[in-house]
Amino acid sequence: MPTQLQKRKYEKAFDRFDVNRDGVLQENDITAMAKIWCETFKVGPASGDAARINDLATKLWADITAATDTDQSGTVSKSEWNAAMEKPDFVDRVALPFALAVFDVADRDKSGTLSVHEMIAGQSRAGITEDETRRMFEALDTDHDGTVSRDEYAAAIREFYLSDDPNAVGNLMVGDLP
Repeated sequence: MPTQLQKRKYEKAFDRFDVNRDGVLQENDITAMAKIWCETFKVGPASGDAARINDLATKLWADITAATDTDQSGTVSKSEWNAAMEKPDFVDRVALPFALAVFDVADRDKSGTLSVHEMIAGQSRAGITEDETRRMFEALDTDHDGTVSRDEYAAAIREFYLSDDPNAVGNLMVGDLP
């Protein structure tokens, strides 16, 4: 059973995925999110990056519904979402690959790391303030080299979904929690 902290994190993540803000997740929310990421990072619709993010968005939706849509409605409610989020296999098969695809798109210079500016560009479109993103960036940069590596990012994503530690760095992945 998730802790209160985990419930708040899951609901904040749900709200980020619910692009049209109608209180349920639908396939068009996920495709809209993929489009937003491509627009944010000026990824051309015919590029390999766009194809990858769109393919992963399609897979993300299929995996989300397979793991969460218990009433077979074609939509995912917050309660269905929350039930799936505490499963490590869902995080590793679904949430993490999509997050890493977004990381790769945000990594405009293909260095394998994100600069604070690359991270701010992506997070601002998701409704996270620059101050929140700077705090997130500083916490994620565990080796203090001025960049966030793919490994640091992946560890934070896993920690966001699976940790109930109130001091976990991963808690910052969706901005400040209420």
